[in-house]
Amino acid sequence: MRRILKAVFTLSALLLASTSLAWAQPDAPPGTPPGMASRLAAERIGAIQPGLYSAGEGNGFTLEPYGTGKYLLRFSDHAENFVLTVDRASLGAKLLKYDTGTTALRVSIWGGLTLYTQDAPQGVPATYQDATSPTAPLALSAPELETAFNDETSHIAYVQNIALKFSADPAILAADPEARGRAFGALTNAAVGIERFLASNPLARQVLVKRVNSVKVAEGGKPTIALSGQTLLVSFVPGEGHEGHASSLAIQQELSKLLALSAKDIATK
Repeated sequence: MRRILKAVFTLSALLLASTSLAWAQPDAPPGTPPGMASRLAAERIGAIQPGLYSAGEGNGFTLEPYGTGKYLLRFSDHAENFVLTVDRASLGAKLLKYDTGTTALRVSIWGGLTLYTQDAPQGVPATYQDATSPTAPLALSAPELETAFNDETSHIAYVQNIALKFSADPAILAADPEARGRAFGALTNAAVGIERFLASNPLARQVLVKRVNSVKVAEGGKPTIALSGQTLLVSFVPGEGHEGHASSLAIQQELSKLLALSAKDIATK
């Protein structure tokens, strides 16, 4: 009898212990499948790991923290630094978005990255390769910046066969080296944005040639573009770092709004 009672007490203790452990598990979100709930309880939410990544053929990129809750994305074959903001997605995933609101990266709850591009809108898995050093601010002299503007004028004439003069407000040339470096970033983003715009629509070239003959970079209250006569004004804010100038994607988007893209508009303007 003592052996039987001892076995009963032991079994009861085990049942109570397992019940206590079950009650100690965190509640899963409503509608979460049991298998997923167990995994969510067992796995730690993956952090966004900075470093060098590869995503399919020819899609290498680096990712690094930038300020609070933001990241810099730079593709291996481009000099542009995209500022990405973090947004929440379902089941604990994160979305890293461009300044246009378009998703650049999706980070799963376990840390896996998926890259989204214009060529791969369905997404391509990204694989971590190595650590990288933080991006240092660019500093330029006034002659170096002037040379950059002249080079961009020559580049777009040669590659796109368009006469488009790039220049800077005189106040920028007289600014400090880091401000001139930010102006260079605004210049290159504007130039790439214009080329993106030209490639986006068969009518874009005709509209641009009719409406714009020069591009001027100047300091402003916010990163934006505007038309003044036939000059495209590109405003940037030196003190706001990489966020102080619009990305090439935002430039492309804003050009589509500023410039008409219909056959009727081309005929009348």
